[in-house]
Amino acid sequence: MRAFWEVTRGWTLPVAGICLVLGGLLGVQVHTQQLRGAAEAGRRSSALVGMLTSSQNQLEAQAKEIAQLRAQVAKFEKEAVSDRSGGQRVYQELQDSRLTLGLLPVRGPGVEVELGDSTMRKPDNEIGGLDWFLVHDYDLLETANELWAAGAEAVSLNGQRLVAGSAIRCSGPVIQVNSTPIASPFVFRAVGNKETLASALNLPGGVVDRLRSATLRVRLTKKDDLVLPAIAVAPRFHFARSAAEETP
Repeated sequence: MRAFWEVTRGWTLPVAGICLVLGGLLGVQVHTQQLRGAAEAGRRSSALVGMLTSSQNQLEAQAKEIAQLRAQVAKFEKEAVSDRSGGQRVYQELQDSRLTLGLLPVRGPGVEVELGDSTMRKPDNEIGGLDWFLVHDYDLLETANELWAAGAEAVSLNGQRLVAGSAIRCSGPVIQVNSTPIASPFVFRAVGNKETLASALNLPGGVVDRLRSATLRVRLTKKDDLVLPAIAVAPRFHFARSAAEETP
């Protein structure tokens, strides 16, 4: 037995040292993955909070606009009875409504925002996999909402016009917009005040900062002239109908 201890005593300490080093490295790796998972959860949470706030603001603004439009329609109806110019005003309002609904292509100044997957990569079998380095549907939703909140008058994503009812969602390995699959790079085009739109996206801690902190590729360009297509398929209503046409 004494001979055995004398033989093994020489390599006991090196083996113990190696075990300590390996244990430390494993602990650092686990801690790093936990931090990355927490960061992605924070990124998702931040996007959802931003979307909720933006949606509430949009609902309030739309409620005011609806009230104004109803008052204008009532005024035009009275003018149409006694003044032919009322018909022209109604026609102009109809054209404006078609623009808002995305039924007509539009053009004007604005910004172009291109989002791409990160050029960094890591093995799929690591915790988190490649998800951290990919553009997700909630990243696109946050960008679209920021553009609307900054005053964009029309927005498209990879050639798909975004209107009320447009859905940006993950469907398996692809992202769909208006039920149309799209792939990276994702290109937003927004018509509006280009300076205001660019400033809103570039706010410290804003959407561009958060995306770049996730190592995603972001390119923001101001444009003097953009052309956005009309929505490919006009929305159809199967259940909703005008309450004003119902008889009491």
